[in-house]
Amino acid sequence: MNIFEFLFKYKPIIYAKGHLAFQLLGSRLWFLLFLTVAGAGAYYAYRDIARDKYSIGLVALRAATFGVLAFIFLRPVLNISTVLPQESYLAVVIDNSESMKIKDDGQISRAEQLQKQFEATNFFKRLSDKFKVRTYRFDNAAERIDRPDQVTFEGKRTRLESATDLLHQELGTVPLSGVVLITDGVDNASKQWTESLSKLESRHIPFYTVGVGSENITRDAEIVNVAAPRTTLKESTATVDVSYRSHGFRGRKATLYVRENGVLLKSEQVTLPADGEIAETSLDLPVKNEGTRLFSFSLQAPDDRIPENNNRDSLLEVKNDHPQILYIEGEPRWEFKFLRRAMQDDPNIRLVTLLRSSQNKFYRQGIDKEEMLAEGFPTKREELFGYKGLIFGSIESTFFTQEQLKMVVDFVSNRGGGFLMMGGRNSFSGGRYENSPLADILPVQLSPADRTPIIGKLKFAVTDYGRTHPLMRLSPDANSNTKQWSDLPSLNDFNKTLDAKIGAIVLARGQAELKSGADPILLAYQRYGRGRAMALTSGSTWRWQMEMDHNDQTYELFWKQILRWLVNTSPDPVMINPDKDTHLPGETVRLTAEISNKKFERMNNAKVVAKVTNPDGVTESIPLDWNGSGEGTYQSEFNAKDPGIYQVEVDATQGSENLGTGRASFQVQDRPIEYYNASLDARLLQSVASSTGGRYYPLSKIGDVPEDAQYVEGETSFIEQKELWDVPFLFMLLCVTLGGEWFWRKRKGLA
Repeated sequence: MNIFEFLFKYKPIIYAKGHLAFQLLGSRLWFLLFLTVAGAGAYYAYRDIARDKYSIGLVALRAATFGVLAFIFLRPVLNISTVLPQESYLAVVIDNSESMKIKDDGQISRAEQLQKQFEATNFFKRLSDKFKVRTYRFDNAAERIDRPDQVTFEGKRTRLESATDLLHQELGTVPLSGVVLITDGVDNASKQWTESLSKLESRHIPFYTVGVGSENITRDAEIVNVAAPRTTLKESTATVDVSYRSHGFRGRKATLYVRENGVLLKSEQVTLPADGEIAETSLDLPVKNEGTRLFSFSLQAPDDRIPENNNRDSLLEVKNDHPQILYIEGEPRWEFKFLRRAMQDDPNIRLVTLLRSSQNKFYRQGIDKEEMLAEGFPTKREELFGYKGLIFGSIESTFFTQEQLKMVVDFVSNRGGGFLMMGGRNSFSGGRYENSPLADILPVQLSPADRTPIIGKLKFAVTDYGRTHPLMRLSPDANSNTKQWSDLPSLNDFNKTLDAKIGAIVLARGQAELKSGADPILLAYQRYGRGRAMALTSGSTWRWQMEMDHNDQTYELFWKQILRWLVNTSPDPVMINPDKDTHLPGETVRLTAEISNKKFERMNNAKVVAKVTNPDGVTESIPLDWNGSGEGTYQSEFNAKDPGIYQVEVDATQGSENLGTGRASFQVQDRPIEYYNASLDARLLQSVASSTGGRYYPLSKIGDVPEDAQYVEGETSFIEQKELWDVPFLFMLLCVTLGGEWFWRKRKGLA
């Protein structure tokens, strides 16, 4: 018995759900009248000393004494609704998922703790004395069971709505007094649980939620997420961000291992964060071979109590499709020459250049057809949109028509291409772009007052953000990377701009030898629509090649990374994506395709068919239908049963026109999802109990549920009276008021 029950005779739930009444005279108004009379009597008793400052305390103590006596004399009771035995149902719903096998303390699993509490509290026997008990187990699906020992704790997913849906289906027409939900609160599969729960809430059915497990597992390190690009170019470096958290390992070292298709690729020491906090590390992974690459990440910490959540996989589609970038220059200059030379040995990027040699004359390089760019810069969307990247060198805005400039904006925002403007005497404000459509897509603001490039030596200084960005990574080692940037020769010009736009990222600024004013922006980018736009305000990075050792590859590496990044996320006309990289066996896979024509106009009347090849090499054709939720968006679903990697190829046609082909992949793996983010979610369970009029119990208090659950209003309930006149607290209060008054009178010589 706790202190509250000792003082007040009953549990708090009796007071919370009961209604105060009086057996004698039957109304609370009489009690108020008695209090008024008690106050008046107390004042009358001390009327002779009414002017004394101590009289107020004495009056209050005498009035309190009279009030307690009046309360006891009126025979107070609590009227509370109590269920009639065996006249209503009560559902007990038990979590059957694998997370119940977790040993929070390293010794006893959650399932074993639950079983011990069942036995120690005689849980089901006590419930059966009052209710018709129906027992259920749930994981990804729910089902009724005859005995609690039929719970296996083998479920691969937790879907709370499966339980509430089944309860509504089976017990929707019978008197249901409550639901006892026993779980750790983890829900990793529900989609509309709030809607499902509301069906029972509308019937005013209370949920008595029992939390199993610990909110803070004492020794656990977990990989939370792996953020990797879905596609990249062959011979590239993929930057992968691995997020991890821990409990009980603050400041300890752990080892992060990376494997490609099962072969150890690299390992790295990481420092584990404070309890519950998430830390992140970036890894540069070289990808050389074309096709689907499976990268596996594992985090190893000493004495980890849940090793099942230490691993995550990521699929990467390595393409060898040779994206084209169109580079247009308005005049011959060193940057043009050295940039072309730097990209000559890159087999995956096709740099097509258009150099204006004189008025209306162009020198074309990198073309594969004689008619390609024969009329100069493209005037048709389908011609321009055939490229994935676009570079403007030193060429004035008046060279282009307004329609061509608007087409460039569409190239970035709708087509999803990458755009780069390089510094030069006819670039940025020098090329009068401040009032052109291109001013919107640039990551920097332009001013007509800054038309002339500034000549003078300045260092290329990487910003704090830039130091961690993959574009600015010349070396995998952070210290070596910083030194390489600082050792580069100075640039000798830049185009002055105003501040970066909101949302833009500044990767580098210029540092002059004689500092005057703010450091100018040298390299910045921003997202614009589906694409990216970058500003490199200097036209003299070629000096890095000229003034360094002829074997140094910094200049080549810098430009290869810039150009690959520029086109790496540029979509194709036909794209296909599974909803996730990894699915459980038997789980539904949703395929979503985005279909456009060569002008990147979304097509809603195309014929779209996906060919899915399973790990055994068997191919299944699945038609995709336009779903109406978005222009050019097609979807379909299918069930993937066999573990392994699945290849998806989608073809789209419109009449006799072939719109293109897209490829993707996904993995089916029996991954222990239940062991991730497996701490007790007490907040969720408390919220459910509160919203339904029930109560939340830690597992140690599960024995209170059978008694508490009987106090509920319903058609099978009756009003039970709980007498309060003999509550110990009232007699203790009476002793305090009488004793206090006597002591006070004694001290003041009034006794």
